[in-house]
Amino acid sequence: MKKIIFSLYLITCTMGAMAQDNLKVAFQKSYQLENNQQYKEALAALQAFNNPSVYEIQLRLGWLNYLAGNFSKSTEHYQRAGELAPAATEPLWGIIYPLSALEKWTGVENVYKEILKRDLKNTKANYYLGLLYYNRKDYTTAKKFLNEVNLLYPFDLDACLLLGWTHLNLGNKAEAKKLFNRVLLQQADNTSAKEGLGLCG
Repeated sequence: MKKIIFSLYLITCTMGAMAQDNLKVAFQKSYQLENNQQYKEALAALQAFNNPSVYEIQLRLGWLNYLAGNFSKSTEHYQRAGELAPAATEPLWGIIYPLSALEKWTGVENVYKEILKRDLKNTKANYYLGLLYYNRKDYTTAKKFLNEVNLLYPFDLDACLLLGWTHLNLGNKAEAKKLFNRVLLQQADNTSAKEGLGLCG
């Protein structure tokens, strides 16, 4: 009886190792095909191993579906990855791509806010939320998020430029002028900063 149990154990271990090896091969094949911009083929290479309980597979399928233009499917896989790793921000950053492609801007906004709940000082999330509100012409809210970036990276060109325009739209010309000049220290021919500076008077 013991020999039978041990034999079954060995068979199970062998099958598990083979499955893991096959999965590694599928992942590597998907990366090679992705590098060749064969996105549908890359997706097909991994789809056969789809397991809703495996984080790495769900995350990878989220990305490959996005590249293949299957935005709703991509969103589903990223959501599943998020459920499997509820403290992770990785699937949140991923899901922004298909949501943006679908122009679901409220969803994008909520994802950035969720990232900030887990990582309050994340400059990328703060910047893109600032940009989102700037494009909505909600300059007061944009300033709130862009100030967080400016506190941590006072010489960041993109953040200085966007915050400069935000202050200008709010009528804070002195602050806008300071930020545009900061941009021009780094990039003397920046046309947007020059334009903004001209409007400061």
